[in-house]
Amino acid sequence: MTQHTFLFQEGLWIAGGVYFDDRDRPLPLEGKTRVSHLDGLWVNEGAMELKSGADPLIIHNRYEIIPFQEGSAMTTWKSSNPAAGLLLGRFVIVEDAILSACLSENGDFSGSEFLLKITDTHYLNRGVFLKGDEKLSSWAVELKKVKDGPFPESL
Repeated sequence: MTQHTFLFQEGLWIAGGVYFDDRDRPLPLEGKTRVSHLDGLWVNEGAMELKSGADPLIIHNRYEIIPFQEGSAMTTWKSSNPAAGLLLGRFVIVEDAILSACLSENGDFSGSEFLLKITDTHYLNRGVFLKGDEKLSSWAVELKKVKDGPFPESL
């Protein structure tokens, strides 16, 4: 089985790629995400900036992840989204990929994504976020680790 570094090791990652809105318009995306391991909880928090004209849009995320149990390839996570409310999800390890699927607490929103390990410091990320049968967004991102943790300061 592949030894994953994203989520499994504390670190700071930079992100770059493209975000597609609900009309499939591509917007350049830049950001960073930090993985921290707390007592009984892993936290993946980040911010991405969508370059859209003079006023870029900044989206913040904070995933609270139950650490993977020894020998298990699956765990759960939750995140609060301003538009969708509480998102409840799962991470599943399948060889060189970390798969994720989520559903909002009210069932209106869902999403899925994968993180494909290229090297210990490089992952590809692809995903989609839906409201019912409508695509709200999708993305194609590269993540590169730039610093090992732990981190005393907040992001």
